[in-house]
Amino acid sequence: MAVSADETMTLDAVRVALGERGIAVTATAATDADPADLLRGDPAAWLVVTDLDDWPQVDRVQALVRGVRLPGVALTTAPRGGLWGALIEAGAVEVLPADTDSDTIEGSLRDAAEGRPGHSPAEVEGLVAQWHMMRDGRERMRRVVASLTVREHEVIELLYDGATVAEIAARFGVAQTTVRTQVKSILRKFGVGSQLAAVAAYDRYLFPRS
Repeated sequence: MAVSADETMTLDAVRVALGERGIAVTATAATDADPADLLRGDPAAWLVVTDLDDWPQVDRVQALVRGVRLPGVALTTAPRGGLWGALIEAGAVEVLPADTDSDTIEGSLRDAAEGRPGHSPAEVEGLVAQWHMMRDGRERMRRVVASLTVREHEVIELLYDGATVAEIAARFGVAQTTVRTQVKSILRKFGVGSQLAAVAAYDRYLFPRS
């Protein structure tokens, strides 16, 4: 069995826990490692433990799962939904929540090693469809954010950080009406009707939300 995780401490804890259950761990590596690092010892399957807290991490873990090409089980704090679909599309046999009990994890790993699927075809289809919606929404927002002017980008970042229009105007030394005009332009480009909705859309652009 091979194990990958975001944190070294997690790697060590999982290796010990699996060893106590009689499961030999042949290789361990961080989630940003070369996939070849997990193939040492010819493992039959692998476990990846990841939070998927930001988009770069999602991209890294997807690339790792694709590169390892072994039956894999993913353990994640991400809620069931599109991020699970991202892992499944990349090649994970099964995705489990981070609070899954040890017996279930062991059973899933043994099932993966023996070629048994972890999710029904309907589950796979639904989770991957949710991932495609997330991915496509991210791409749309990437294009929208790229269309912002430099000042509009500064304004949305300050709004995201909780600044008011008055505070933004004071920071840039401009009239509040000028900032309100920039906010209206941001809302129009984002296709939303309020500052709150714009901040929520920007949050989804910055961080993956199932």
